[in-house]
Amino acid sequence: MSFSNPTYFFLLLFLIPLIILMFINFRRKHEILAGFMSEKSFNKLGFRSGREVPLMKSLLIVIALIFFVTALAGPRWGEKFENLSIKGIEMIFLLDTSFSMNAEDIKPDRFAVAKNLINTIVDNLETDYVGLIKFAGTAHVQCPLTIDYEAMKLLTEAAEISPPEEQGTDFYEALSLALKAGRVSSNSNKIIFLITDGEDQEERWEDILKEIKSEKLIIFPIGIGIPSGAPIPLRDESGNMKGWKKDNEGNMVRTKLNEVVLRRIASETGGQYFRLTDSAGMEILLNNLKTFERSVLRKKVRSVKIERFHYPLSIGIILLIIELLLIEKKIKWKRS
Repeated sequence: MSFSNPTYFFLLLFLIPLIILMFINFRRKHEILAGFMSEKSFNKLGFRSGREVPLMKSLLIVIALIFFVTALAGPRWGEKFENLSIKGIEMIFLLDTSFSMNAEDIKPDRFAVAKNLINTIVDNLETDYVGLIKFAGTAHVQCPLTIDYEAMKLLTEAAEISPPEEQGTDFYEALSLALKAGRVSSNSNKIIFLITDGEDQEERWEDILKEIKSEKLIIFPIGIGIPSGAPIPLRDESGNMKGWKKDNEGNMVRTKLNEVVLRRIASETGGQYFRLTDSAGMEILLNNLKTFERSVLRKKVRSVKIERFHYPLSIGIILLIIELLLIEKKIKWKRS
């Protein structure tokens, strides 16, 4: 046996003062009665003993209350099997891992804030599938579609900036890989979160737009950074600062949030653009996800305990009825 709400058993503590009050009342009543007549005289009047019925009535009330509290606690025993339909949507996060994501125009830096954003969104989900693709000049699957949110968050934290040989930012590579990521269900809605500073150096994303529309993918670009931009720090393997990224002419490179292309991607795919620094906008995003239409992704059979609260509830009611029927007056049957 188990209980669905065992904390209700704490209500039994309130029975202690109730029992004390009943005991005081019982003694007081007996003392008052003894002051008027003896127990023998009381019995001759056709009443029962001054003790037996009140004691029984009080006991029935206490036991009935114990059964009512047990019913509230939700006793369960036995098992039954039921079919469970798991509804959700499929979300793929495209995380920009280019050098520009090291910029510190938002603290501690763009890349750390982007990973924290992904984990925040995942924490607000329940039965949706999530996956992670990291990209710069090339794209790689960091986490395939899964419903294991803890694994997703661990792999997100493990993501790192791409090595120099994979640098450059190419939205086409990321979107192409997202298209190849298989669906959990053919009926499910699929959302892509493009988390980037918007600096697409290859500018090929429009070449894959037709396929995205045919697959009915919705892209929500999320801009990381600020439009005025910031320089890109360079660090050694120990994380120590060793300078700033410069171009071929020795000028310091300044990376800026490119919102124009991100707004275009959102408009072309039926999504909506959000800037990470807009807290109100991010709140709208999380609320929209909760109301998004979800389809059945998979079905499973689960075993559940059978609720049995009606048994103690019925016993408690029966005990109260018996308590009401108990009277101190003796019933005398006369022959006609």
